[in-house]
Amino acid sequence: MNDVHRPLVGVALAALLAATLAACATPPPASPGAGGSAPAAKPAKPAGGPAAKPGASGTDFAGKTVTLSVNFSAGGPTDVFGRMIAQHLDRHIPGRPQVIVENRPGAGGVIGLNHIYNVARKDGLTVGVFSAPFGPQLLGAEGVQYDAAQFTWLAGAVETAVGFTHQSLGVKTPAELLTTTNEIVVGGLSPDSTKDQSQRTFLNAIGAKYRYVTGYPGSADARLALIRGEINFFEDSVTSWAANYVPMVREGSAFPMGQQGIVRGGQIVPDPRVGDIPTYSDVMVQLKGEGIKQSLDYRAHQAVAQMASMLRVIVYPPGTSPETAEVMRKAFADTFADPEFQAAADKQLGFQFEFVPGAEAQAHAEKVIREVGADTEVVEHLKRLSAGL
Repeated sequence: MNDVHRPLVGVALAALLAATLAACATPPPASPGAGGSAPAAKPAKPAGGPAAKPGASGTDFAGKTVTLSVNFSAGGPTDVFGRMIAQHLDRHIPGRPQVIVENRPGAGGVIGLNHIYNVARKDGLTVGVFSAPFGPQLLGAEGVQYDAAQFTWLAGAVETAVGFTHQSLGVKTPAELLTTTNEIVVGGLSPDSTKDQSQRTFLNAIGAKYRYVTGYPGSADARLALIRGEINFFEDSVTSWAANYVPMVREGSAFPMGQQGIVRGGQIVPDPRVGDIPTYSDVMVQLKGEGIKQSLDYRAHQAVAQMASMLRVIVYPPGTSPETAEVMRKAFADTFADPEFQAAADKQLGFQFEFVPGAEAQAHAEKVIREVGADTEVVEHLKRLSAGL
């Protein structure tokens, strides 16, 4: 059994986080329809239906402040996602309110999820911007006080995550994970998070020995731990991969091992934005043969990939009025279709977000909770893994 350790995460380096936040800071509102050409990637389609009439109850936000509440620490990929949206969202909300970002990290994102579900007012002014919330709920994580299927879903974004090693480990290919004499030290956020579960089911399936260090408040904190040499194996979303780790790959200080993949037609396939990196599932088969598909760790990893495929989610508290929700569903759809937003994504990240409309995101959430939850053998296996058994 691999050891589980929870570090005392130090204060993030001020200069690094300041630079990250500056890159994501909300600028003064631009004029509606201001310039910027659409990037080559296929844009999201604006939501249908007429714009809300100014003054309509719950749909006019003039003079108000909309808060995007992010459930991880500043500087991480979920935070970057939220701050990019905040720069452009106001132009698409009736009344053009101020849009700000707040961070509620802790417990692998559960603190922020609980806050939106149980505490946030249902007045349309507080929006949850989260990473996939399914893992903690399905695995019965301590402190979970929400049901992901019961949020009022406004939008989602499909995104994979890439696993990689640091040069200090001396491992440049997946096969070397099985032969290295150096200690593999895996970093994570919480034992029940999809990030942690993805890394561990992959390494367990191929038979790699490792030490597991968890408890980092967010990906930005784990990145600092990687730089300090506390960990040498980590996984992060494409948002963070493109911004933080591709430069390390180019200089020879990081090496990709595989990606979670995304769900298409019920199958796990590579995210085309990192299409040169094989899925963990394909790596497992390459190293262990077709028989690996019958193993519990392989099946568990497939479930984790399904839970994480819609990696970014945007929600209201349960019980928010349908009228307000529809206005904001359209606002988010129009933001993702905005040429200025797409140009910013191209410039800052080098790729486009794959937008999921609110109604589709809601249906996906219900499907994940229903289908993954039905495979009790896999769920129990993941629960034992998160408990360190």
